[in-house]
Amino acid sequence: FFRSTHSIRRFHRRAHTSKMSRGATVKDVPAETFINALAAHFKETAQMEIPDYAEYIKTASFKELAPYDPDWYYIRAASIARKVYLFGGIGIGGLAKVYGGHARRGTRRGHFQRASRGVLRHALRQLGEMKLVAKKKGKKGRFITSQGQKTLDVIAKQLVAKMPRADFYDAMPEMKEEVEDIEGEGEGEAEGEGEAEA
Repeated sequence: FFRSTHSIRRFHRRAHTSKMSRGATVKDVPAETFINALAAHFKETAQMEIPDYAEYIKTASFKELAPYDPDWYYIRAASIARKVYLFGGIGIGGLAKVYGGHARRGTRRGHFQRASRGVLRHALRQLGEMKLVAKKKGKKGRFITSQGQKTLDVIAKQLVAKMPRADFYDAMPEMKEEVEDIEGEGEGEAEGEGEAEA
């Protein structure tokens, strides 16, 4: 009984602490929501230089057309920044696999093909100029910088603040009352056992 009550107390204390703290990182926000917010940030700050061919270029050789979204470059750059944040050390080759897809070949069997490396290389160069990602000496790939981690975490924290809190946290006062009732019953049983032994 003591162990179960102790675990309930610890669980309640953890939940209460998380309720008071609104700190968040990129891992706490859904990918689509975060990428759209970061892409909007890139577009508003106007620090990213969009290539002239962005309106016509395809993102992979197996694609039939260019992206329909006029802001696709910002979205792809935001997605790349998130990937570097989560998987430090990823390079152009790894990103080409991530953004690759199924290449249709008519009556022949389809195969996986990688994405265009030129688009990825240009986007990484832009993120590097913004000091969001960088290389590390003696290591391959790109890593998130301290400034990049701060920027992405601030955006994630703003998104989490706007999200509705789960119903679980609203039920915490009731759980606290239940814990107190359980503790009271446990103490009563312990006293009864002591009197019986006496």
